[in-house]
Amino acid sequence: MKPVLTLLSAWALMLIGFGMDQASAQNAAPARAIIVFDASGSMYGEVPGGVKIDIAKKVVSDILGSLDPAMELGLMAYGHRKKGDCEDIELLVPPKPGSAAEIAAAVAALQPKGKTPLTASVIQAAKYLKFEETKVSVILVSDGVETCDKDPCMAAEELERLGIDFTCHVIGFDMKAGETAGLECLAKKTGGMYLAAKDAASLKTSLETAMKQVAKPVTTLVVEARQSSGGEYLQGVSFELFAEGSENALAKGTGGRWSSELPKPGKYTISAKHNNKSVEVDAALKEGETVTKEVVFAETGLKAVAYDKEGGTAFEKDVGWDLYGPADAEGNRVKAGYSYDAKPFMKVAAGKYLLKATRGNASASVEVEVKEGAPQEVKVILGSGNLKLSAISAEGQPPIAKELGWDIYSPPDAEGQRKKLGYSYDAQPKMTLPSGPCLVTVVYGNAKGQKEVDVKAGETLDVVVLIGSGKVKLAVVMEEGGTPVSKEVAWDVYGEADAEGNRPKAAYSYDAQPTLSLPAGKFEVEAQVGNAKGKATIVIEAGKTIEKTLTLGAGRVKLSALAVEGAEPVANELTWDILGPPDAEGNRPKVAYSYDAQPTISLPAGKYTVHVQWGAALMKKDIEISAGKLVEVPIAMNAGTLALSALMGEGAEPAPDGLTWDVFGEPNAEGERPKATYSYDAQPKVRLVAGKYLVTVNRGGVTVSKEVEVTGGKMTSSAVILNAGTLKLSSSTPGTWELLGPQDAEGNRKKFTYSYDANFKVAVPAGKVLVVRSEGQKKAEQEIEVKPNTLTELTLDAK
Repeated sequence: MKPVLTLLSAWALMLIGFGMDQASAQNAAPARAIIVFDASGSMYGEVPGGVKIDIAKKVVSDILGSLDPAMELGLMAYGHRKKGDCEDIELLVPPKPGSAAEIAAAVAALQPKGKTPLTASVIQAAKYLKFEETKVSVILVSDGVETCDKDPCMAAEELERLGIDFTCHVIGFDMKAGETAGLECLAKKTGGMYLAAKDAASLKTSLETAMKQVAKPVTTLVVEARQSSGGEYLQGVSFELFAEGSENALAKGTGGRWSSELPKPGKYTISAKHNNKSVEVDAALKEGETVTKEVVFAETGLKAVAYDKEGGTAFEKDVGWDLYGPADAEGNRVKAGYSYDAKPFMKVAAGKYLLKATRGNASASVEVEVKEGAPQEVKVILGSGNLKLSAISAEGQPPIAKELGWDIYSPPDAEGQRKKLGYSYDAQPKMTLPSGPCLVTVVYGNAKGQKEVDVKAGETLDVVVLIGSGKVKLAVVMEEGGTPVSKEVAWDVYGEADAEGNRPKAAYSYDAQPTLSLPAGKFEVEAQVGNAKGKATIVIEAGKTIEKTLTLGAGRVKLSALAVEGAEPVANELTWDILGPPDAEGNRPKVAYSYDAQPTISLPAGKYTVHVQWGAALMKKDIEISAGKLVEVPIAMNAGTLALSALMGEGAEPAPDGLTWDVFGEPNAEGERPKATYSYDAQPKVRLVAGKYLVTVNRGGVTVSKEVEVTGGKMTSSAVILNAGTLKLSSSTPGTWELLGPQDAEGNRKKFTYSYDANFKVAVPAGKVLVVRSEGQKKAEQEIEVKPNTLTELTLDAK
């Protein structure tokens, strides 16, 4: 299965800004949407224009500038962390206004790896958007079909049924013939657009169209002309659109697929003509809805009806049909058509076919032969029954009303593996399944239940699953009797220890005051606020809710650093470390750290030492934390800033590159200077404790030192005069360069630098410089005069 579903997510961003009428947008509530971005392995495939993942990233980057910042947009990705993992779905950016930059950064970091759980991704995105409470949209782009055993069409029915106004727009990117049925159903059943793209340009156009519809929904009618139901588009068709009661065409078009934005909702008639044959189709549209209608020109075909059992009642809804052509030499069949009508008339050419009917999680197939003339009537027996599912936490309790996840499995095969037959996220779903035994499992929070049942064809069975769970309402206070902490709490719940003393994690939460569903039993609860932790043992009883408040015995410290007493707090470049009391060996454990300018840190009550570093300036301070209290600790660094630059000569511009800086403190009793800091910047600004320092700078063959003094709370600027020029050397022969200074009183020369390059450019001290070029026994040398801030060129070959 190919993974591209997520692209659409990235592009959901885009749809917000395109073609929006700003005045109208200001009057309407901002759109709320999630982009589901496909980061599965197939995104490394290529289409005209480049690699699909690269195209997707570029499109996102290009379109973010057009994004309405008021739109509440989020980003979800799948297949980006693990190979072969259908659970690899992650909400990278929660939907919120002004999320463009965060989304762009998240998309840029994605690397395709895994599978394509597109159906589960759309469901998770809808749930996060609270689609049962408000109008929301998801944008999906896929270059392939679902690969994780879920049915996008079935999911579309549930999302449409449960949602207030849920829409999924789908872009099929580089899709192959016969692969689009599920994705088309996902879009059409939720009132969204299905758009096809073959390359970078058409992908961008499709995305822009979808984005516009999300940002400002327009009532849109899409007409698809085909020779057979669900087959390829029939080109050369002319369309006319008439409003109800009108004889004048409202719009006209041609092609195999045509769409028109309508001035208002209502009833319309589409008249389609092809080769002197006319077909009319009626459509009714609601405000802001996208409706897709199929126009079929063939006469020959079949009429299909599905039953749960022989002699049963024909299904009137919720049946999906797929029609396949004859098998080739390898047994493969090409899809010839599809329908989501319960009793479809599928117009196809005469020939042999395989007809498959699906209702819920039950399906059956029959071989049929379509002949010229009157449509053939085909009956398909699904052999299906229904399960009405509910779950209770304990005997005698009412059914659980929300937050349930159901999975249905087949009996185990020879290797003990079970195949998933169906799933639902309704609290009390009614599911159609093939007859026979199955295992029903349900998850409620962190508690689970299961039951073996036998599905009978044509019958509905009520199944109640006992979970045996209870609830715990958790809260944490910093001190006994204090107010519960309202944010930034991390919870972990562990089960009872095994034979080796290990406790399995049973649940976790980042809510400040979560309510967790757990199976009956004993658990250990851990809460963490900042660097303060607490734990407690709880006992869960089935059907009961308990409350547990943990007391951390902790307080908070709010830290700030001042360059000097009375100054404003330093705003950046700070590193904080907090050390606990020394152990038996005198070592202090690091208990907390932060890179914030003014962090507030939670710690258990006790004594600590705070280390704060601002550049090369370091200060320590002892503090004491009291339970339930906030203590503010400003620390005066007695530090300033030293701004350095190096000039090749008096009055010259600062040297732009090639500089190495070392800053040394005052000499100790042995005359040694400790290194305080260093930098490779051309004009560094270093933070230092007030005092005297020796600055040494090197550029090429030049090294100069200068004494400086740093004043607390101030910036000291110091320019070091290198009194140097630049030598540009070249040679037509291989060899080595050596640059030496003038002779001293004993005739010795100091070596400035050397190089093995044929062409060499380097800074050297002003004055006389001896240039030596050598190759084995060959040597040439020349003494030249170098002037400050001047370029001197020399060509010299070893001879």
